[in-house]
Amino acid sequence: MTMNQEPAQGGRAFHQDLVAAAPVIWLCASMFLSLRGLWQSGWAVFGIELPAGVMGYIYASQAAGLVQVLLGLYVLGLAWRRSPRFPFWFTLWAGLAILADIGFSLATLFIGAFTPTWSPWLIAAVSVAISVWTIVLVRRPHPATAMTATAPAVPAGPVPAGVLVLNAVLGLILGGAAGLGIGLLAGSVIVDWLDVSCFEGGCGYAAAAIGLLGLILGAIGGPIFAVLRTRRGRRA
Repeated sequence: MTMNQEPAQGGRAFHQDLVAAAPVIWLCASMFLSLRGLWQSGWAVFGIELPAGVMGYIYASQAAGLVQVLLGLYVLGLAWRRSPRFPFWFTLWAGLAILADIGFSLATLFIGAFTPTWSPWLIAAVSVAISVWTIVLVRRPHPATAMTATAPAVPAGPVPAGVLVLNAVLGLILGGAAGLGIGLLAGSVIVDWLDVSCFEGGCGYAAAAIGLLGLILGAIGGPIFAVLRTRRGRRA
């Protein structure tokens, strides 16, 4: 009986851990999509004259994406430290993301340059549904926390390989995204400071090259930092 029950218990524990990690996974995915949107919208408005309504929409979406990334980094830091403030700040971050999804979808109805299609509404609906689901998860107490006080102390062992791989992948994504964002910001400042000519897009290519360098450095340093931080946290 015990041997037959152990796999089921392990499966339930893995499912519980996966559900508990869903808010952080969604946080990382949303931040990556926001950085991708910032990159694409930056190139879209570079050297192109667009209607005033479209430009306002793009600038507003860039501001919202920047807020989502910066606040997301703070929330991710709270999750990394297992801070009790994580549920509140994640709920705030997800609530702002829901408002942005709904607001920008509605804005397309009042800007004549946009052609109404169903695909943005479908994407917004999926994003809102996931955000609401993850809010429910973080506001609900995890079953493992109820047993922490009564569970016997277990000496810390080696970090499972799966945990290291997962954290390394998250470090790769977040490190690359952060490096790209910092590189693009630094590239724009350096291009303006050095007064690089924009003839045939030269200044844009220079800023993009610095952003690509930041992406590479972040993608290398992110997994290394994540693995070292995981091992040190396990020992602690």
